[in-house]
Amino acid sequence: MNAMPNWTQADIVNQLNRATSSGWIPFFESAARANNFDTEFLLAIASRETNMQNIKGDLQSGTYHGFGIMQVDVGTDPEFCAQWTPDQVSGSVDRGTKILAGKRDSLAAKNIMDPKAIAAAYNTGASNVIHSIQAGQDPDRTTTGHDYGADVLARKAVFISLRSGTVGPS
Repeated sequence: MNAMPNWTQADIVNQLNRATSSGWIPFFESAARANNFDTEFLLAIASRETNMQNIKGDLQSGTYHGFGIMQVDVGTDPEFCAQWTPDQVSGSVDRGTKILAGKRDSLAAKNIMDPKAIAAAYNTGASNVIHSIQAGQDPDRTTTGHDYGADVLARKAVFISLRSGTVGPS
C-alpha cells in the first residue's frame, strides 16, 4: 500500500528529541544489541505504536489492551501489563523487543527474514504474516491500517538519517 504517512519528518524529530531528552535511547540501544536488531527499528516501532510515549493505549470497551512505549498487548503478556507503570520505560522497551524477537524467530523458522514482515508480525502476529506470505499476499494485509510493516520501515529510514546526521531536523 502506498498511502501517504500520517506523520512528518518533524514528528519523528520531535519523537527522537523526546526519547533523547528523557534518557530512553540507551534502553533501545541495549535491547537492540541483546536481541540483534537495529536501534532505529525499535525506535520506529515505538514511534508507530505510541509516538514515542510510555503510555497505556488501545482502549477498547473501557479496557486498555496495550502497555508501554512499544504497546505490549495484554493478550500477549497479561502479567507484564498488570504490573506496568509509566516509569517502566526500560522494562517496556525490553519486553516489547523480546516479543518482537519471538515474532522474528517464528518467521525465520519458515525462512521469512523480511524486515517488513517482522514488523508486521509485531502488530498482527507471526501466523497471520506467514499465512499472507504463503498465499502470495502482502505481509501487511492483516495489520492495522494495512500498512504497519511498510510504515515502520519508512520511520526507521528517517530515524537512521537523523541519528547519522545525514538529514537535518525539520
